[in-house]
Amino acid sequence: MNLIHKNFRKFCLRLHLWLGLLSGIVVFIVCITGCLYAFKDEINDATQPWRFVSPKPSPLLMPEEILKVANNHTGKNTPTAITYGETTDAVFVDYMDFKTTSYTVFINPYTGKVIHSVCKEPGETDFFSFILKGHRTLWIPGKAGKLMIGYNVVIFVITLITGLVLWYPRKWNKKTALRNFTLKINSPFARLNYDLHNVLGGYAAIVLFVLSATGLVWSFNWFSKATYYITSGGKELKPYVLPQSDTLHIEAGKASLNVLFKKLKEESPNAATFYFALPQKKEEVIRVSVVHERGSYYKTDNLFFDQYTLAPLQGSGAYAGKYTEASLADKLRRMNLEIHDGRILGIFGKIIVFVCALIGASLPVTGFIIWFKKKRNHSLHLRKS
Repeated sequence: MNLIHKNFRKFCLRLHLWLGLLSGIVVFIVCITGCLYAFKDEINDATQPWRFVSPKPSPLLMPEEILKVANNHTGKNTPTAITYGETTDAVFVDYMDFKTTSYTVFINPYTGKVIHSVCKEPGETDFFSFILKGHRTLWIPGKAGKLMIGYNVVIFVITLITGLVLWYPRKWNKKTALRNFTLKINSPFARLNYDLHNVLGGYAAIVLFVLSATGLVWSFNWFSKATYYITSGGKELKPYVLPQSDTLHIEAGKASLNVLFKKLKEESPNAATFYFALPQKKEEVIRVSVVHERGSYYKTDNLFFDQYTLAPLQGSGAYAGKYTEASLADKLRRMNLEIHDGRILGIFGKIIVFVCALIGASLPVTGFIIWFKKKRNHSLHLRKS
């Protein structure tokens, strides 16, 4: 029995070593970009004061008035979205266009004054968009980068499992507990590097496993469907499909966005955000996201309305409809992003994800150093003998 156990650990050691070397560079990039992206919202709020206004007792300007201001400012008449936030937030209007210049105009919702506008040329990106692209695709166009990340994350999961096997001591006592849970800062470099890999890796392994699993939901369609199948008790994941407006009413013209905004405000007076994706084609709907908790993707109602009659329409998929009416499997799917970036636990969760992702980025580095030093020492020993 001891021989089987010993051989199994040797097998895990070899698997851990070579899979770690194989996936190390990609794992480092994915983890370090995850770290940089973790506090995007907080950094943007701190560095972009135009996102905020001083609240006033006067009523908010209605969407159609805001859109007129934005259209006059940009010289465009095809806004793609308008977003209302909380009482201290500026309203912003998007003009997203992948062929020409895109604009985002920030407007004081009490006075109608344009506070700031951001324009982007086709292909132009900001810092966090660049980081997110690296996190998702390694900056490689097409599906190749996404697949590379997916397969390397699968390898990383196996590396984590074999690492836990090696980390778990054969006998639990005070000595092994201190060795596996204590980081000796004053140790020689080789020992400190080993502890950084072994001890910190042990602490972060479970969180890294969760981050990997939630990330794989976007990497592989089969994994996404399998996860939903398991969590739903055998149901199939329906695709996210938007309904269509009834074009028989096209002659009546577009319905009033003000009426829809007022109606939604009355239904959800405490909502943090109202996001309106505006139709660009005659058959498209008004897509509304009513966010009930600031920054949450999970506690969001994704609603659809006919652009001519404002009749509520039914979409399909895990993200469609009110979050309170979603099934358990749909709620878990909606939570996936918030679990992945830690915001499900607020700022504390983001800190945990940041620290564990940073440890995850260090593992290929410390692991390579351990392997390189052992290889060099072995070579020196052979030369001396």
